[in-house]
Amino acid sequence: MNEKLDEIFKGIKFKRAYDLDKIYEKVNEVDSSLTKDDVKEYLDSKVDSYDFFKTPNNKYEPISKTSFRVGVYNGKGVVKCGAYNYNIDDKNINGAIGSDLVLIDTSGGINRIRKVISRDLKYVMGEVYKDGSSYYIKPIDEDKQNLTIRVPGDEHIEGMRVYAYLDNMIGDNYYDAHIVKKYGFKDDPGRDILDEAYKYGVVDYMDDAIEKELELIPKKVLPADFIGRSDLRDKEIFTIDGVDTKDMDDAVSLETLENGNFLLGVHIADVPNYVKEGSAIDKRAFELGFSYYLANKVIPMLPHELSNGICSLNPDVDRLTITVFAEIDRHGNIKGHNIELGVIKSRLKMDYDNVNNILDDKEFDSKYIPFVRTLKNMYLLSLILRKKRMKEGAIDFERDELKLITDEDGSVSGLSRRIQRKAENMIEEFMLVANTVVATEFYYNKLPFIYRNHGNPDPEKINDFIYMINHLGYKANMDSDTPNVCQKLAILLNKSHNELSDMLKLSLIKCQKRAEYSAENKGHFGLALPCYTHFTSPIRRYPDLTVHRLIHKFIIEKDFDKKDLKSISKKLPVIAEQSTQRDKAEDNCEKEVMRMKCAEYMENHIGENFIGTVVSLDSNGMDVELDNMITGRVRRKDLDYDYELNDATFSYMSLNGFDDYYLGDVLNLECIRASKEDRIIDFKVLSKYKENNNINKNEINREKILKKDEKSKILYYNVNKGRK
Repeated sequence: MNEKLDEIFKGIKFKRAYDLDKIYEKVNEVDSSLTKDDVKEYLDSKVDSYDFFKTPNNKYEPISKTSFRVGVYNGKGVVKCGAYNYNIDDKNINGAIGSDLVLIDTSGGINRIRKVISRDLKYVMGEVYKDGSSYYIKPIDEDKQNLTIRVPGDEHIEGMRVYAYLDNMIGDNYYDAHIVKKYGFKDDPGRDILDEAYKYGVVDYMDDAIEKELELIPKKVLPADFIGRSDLRDKEIFTIDGVDTKDMDDAVSLETLENGNFLLGVHIADVPNYVKEGSAIDKRAFELGFSYYLANKVIPMLPHELSNGICSLNPDVDRLTITVFAEIDRHGNIKGHNIELGVIKSRLKMDYDNVNNILDDKEFDSKYIPFVRTLKNMYLLSLILRKKRMKEGAIDFERDELKLITDEDGSVSGLSRRIQRKAENMIEEFMLVANTVVATEFYYNKLPFIYRNHGNPDPEKINDFIYMINHLGYKANMDSDTPNVCQKLAILLNKSHNELSDMLKLSLIKCQKRAEYSAENKGHFGLALPCYTHFTSPIRRYPDLTVHRLIHKFIIEKDFDKKDLKSISKKLPVIAEQSTQRDKAEDNCEKEVMRMKCAEYMENHIGENFIGTVVSLDSNGMDVELDNMITGRVRRKDLDYDYELNDATFSYMSLNGFDDYYLGDVLNLECIRASKEDRIIDFKVLSKYKENNNINKNEINREKILKKDEKSKILYYNVNKGRK
């Protein structure tokens, strides 16, 4: 009945609020079989779901016709209602906290939260304090500090950081709770990272249900597991990861066939064999979405017993895999493929350092000697694959990343660069092959699936970027309509090795749209692929785990009907949306931890001098990147003289005849301020170390700026007579 009334109400135009009799009259014109009670029941259900509003005099109208809206409060003064955001002053929050579903009133030009409709709050992290004879928890989230959370008992320790379950609400924003895990104190080693992770919905905690499930999962491969699987234990298969990696979900193999083609094997841990859909472990994995690698701490998507144990492709033990075999010719074309279940026994846990030494003909560990020929053939294949990708328009950035060196207590003791070298690039090429093979198999068989999509960039952003780099001295004679424009720009930047290279590569990346997970295939712009997925990291990414389950269902078992297709097709968009949101949360959390730990490191270097490059400018100051890759700020208020921002020339122009500061200038700097708590690193300019002489220093724009202050203009020409 509700579906029938939904269709009828689509045709009813509400010019104002109507009483039940008037609405029933309009419904009756369309369908006389419906009773007035049917219509009232329908309307009241719509009022309960906040699709309709019921006035004090019992009239109804769609909520969209009123000043009321329903949305989710973000805890920071904004309510998101569909595509619209409404700003809320602190005094009009009415007790709401982050993630509450709320009813807001937008009348009178002031947005107010009128009611908290629902609150999905089960756990909080906070600090124990005592008031009178009772103990309470103060949440670390600022937006939740209006809650009163009481914990029973008299043996708690004030100042202890805890994770608590909210048992029930006993009053307005007043809860009884019990502590499920104690974490130590605010200044304990690693506490800062755990607190930051919690803000993004990440908690290092396993409940009793997960612990019970872990007890039932075998610690080794059982004889029954071999049924229906290819025995690949006699093949030369190994893993290549970082030295400290413990969760190894991919292994590789390579053979040369009689026809001269390569047979690449990518063997991925068969995680769904142990993590069943709907289990407590699976539900937690869905909520987290990803594993989080935060400085020296890992918060895994799956419990360590799985991620480092039975699901990790450790050497010299049997492990279950989903394996992709791809036959690839000498031009990088995939001539055939197979997706199958396997059992492997990795010959060796290799690390990138030793493999890179082999590929660079340097000294390496002797245990690698039996695999040297295979590794060199793998590298040859990776070069062939990369050449083909680039020819087809893929974008490839060669950009170093900052890596923190931490002590046992979690404090940052040093900095290094994480460089993408030959071995890292080689493994990446092989993972791209496996991901593409799996996505293609599902796409052309028209089966429900989760894709990794990457949309085309905004042409206006690309043109702005081209304008900027041309002004910086790069000869980018192209526009956004140029075929493979982003690839050509990336190649241009990769060839340049100067202080601005990494910043410009990052700027070009920011011009791109963010990749997303979707049940609908839209292609991958950055990789220049018609369809793509994430299949190769089921230990660390929930969408990959989902793809593995789909492989079991549709490719291996082939046990499905129309009902299964409909049911799975309905679930996948939800999983894709959750994965996309958690992907963003993971990225933001890792960036925020990096900002925090860099500021912590620089707190010990206040007053010291550094060399830094101007990498961006705005009306409040300049961002500078040090040689050690830490980024900080030169605030406008900390400049010795008056300066004016000139957007057209990407510079700060002196109004007093002193040195101008251009994008790309290298400066002598002093660290004058650093705060881990506030996430700031501030510098003062001591002198110019090296000027960016490639930039187009347009004096016409200087004239416009100096006209604002005639006295400064005269001073400039007196001091710099004849200077261009």
